Amino acid sequence: MSARDRRRAPERRPPSARAPVADDVGTATDNAGANGSDASTAAAAGTAAAVARYEAEVARHYRWNLGAHLLYGLFGTTGWRLITAPTFVPDYLFRLGGSNLAVGVLLFAGGVGRFLSPVAGAAYVAHRPLVKRTAVVIGSAMRFQVLGMALAALLLPRTANYATFFALYCAFSVLNGLQTVVYGLLMAKVIPLARRGRFLGLRDFAGGTTAAAVAWLAARLLRDMPFPASYGVTYLVAFVFTSLGLVCFAAIREPQSPVVDEPRSFATTLRSVPALLAGDPPFAWYCVARGLGALALMAAPYFIIAASRFLPHDPANVGRLSVAYFVANTIANLLWGQLADRIGFRGVFLAAATLWVAALGVALGAPTTLAAATALFVLVGCAQGGMQMASINLVYEFGDGAGLGLRIAVVNTLGELMAAIAPLAGGVIADRWSYEALYRVAIGCTIAAAATMYHRVRRPIPRRATAW
Repeated sequence: MSARDRRRAPERRPPSARAPVADDVGTATDNAGANGSDASTAAAAGTAAAVARYEAEVARHYRWNLGAHLLYGLFGTTGWRLITAPTFVPDYLFRLGGSNLAVGVLLFAGGVGRFLSPVAGAAYVAHRPLVKRTAVVIGSAMRFQVLGMALAALLLPRTANYATFFALYCAFSVLNGLQTVVYGLLMAKVIPLARRGRFLGLRDFAGGTTAAAVAWLAARLLRDMPFPASYGVTYLVAFVFTSLGLVCFAAIREPQSPVVDEPRSFATTLRSVPALLAGDPPFAWYCVARGLGALALMAAPYFIIAASRFLPHDPANVGRLSVAYFVANTIANLLWGQLADRIGFRGVFLAAATLWVAALGVALGAPTTLAAATALFVLVGCAQGGMQMASINLVYEFGDGAGLGLRIAVVNTLGELMAAIAPLAGGVIADRWSYEALYRVAIGCTIAAAATMYHRVRRPIPRRATAW
């Protein structure tokens, strides 16, 4: 390694690193102590210089990376929204499987995949100064699963579609769990925390705008094409948009991290989780609040199924209600991002939880007209967008430096465990009792999540930038 490379190499911070104490000195000589002090001073100076170079590189490429991220939001998140929205996939699964439990089982399996993979992702990338290439590889594999969903709906007999979709969706979910860690690390490097709320709002606004237009197109497809080919074309559109987004994502100029964790195996990473939670109680309670918030969203996949029982039979209604959801989600996310930069993501979570209780209250009234169902999905879009934005991004307010990969993995793992249980529990409650019982349980979980966040998670709001 050349002298220049040694100067640019990131500092590796061992997970158990600590400051020396008096007992460590033993009988060392004064000269040795002086040499140690000189070495520590030199190491600190080298780290400070590396951090300064890193911050200068982030600032130099900020506008380019902001544009690349926004284009990724315009195309990439549009495609993902067609897969993750609480309308298209639940309706597709219900029509294939014929029950709420069929919907819940598949969403549970996907949640288990997202639960198992984040810690493995952290073990793989947390010690790497550059992570974009890994993100592109994982993102490409995710898009091939969506392409498989589209081709299966278009080419396979209807009886084979549920099992095929099940396998592809589970693979997609495992890759998604890996991607959340890698993408989170990359975003933390190129978008400063003080501007992250507005960035997320603009990114989701861009993606939501095109998603609303695509949902309108999907409404026409669902009306004019036979099932399941109509969904096959919808997923094919999702694949095209996400692939364009990946091209934009690959254009990001990633700086090399000045400080990274020591390489750790998956087992070592897993064993470090209890110490992390015990050493930072507010972070541990944040994980609890996120888990309860994920349970609170157990009703989300079943709104569209319940609405279809009260509305006149028209497959296009799924598309129309999806448009309402995407428009509301798009506008709300822009406002949630602005609010996050003012009061922090904790405040966003509490405000969105209040709207979610309101949405569940409207659902309890069993809307029987398209206008009433549209109002419900407007509330759902606003509330779900805020809760998900806050749940995912509050982790960055606990620190952006070394150890961030593990924090992202921990909160995503615990959150996805509850997100896996939620739709399965929701399907059981809806089939065994009623949708009204499901909504009441979801209200209780929402109140518990908000109370935990309000009373237990108290973090200082980071200093916010006032201009782009």
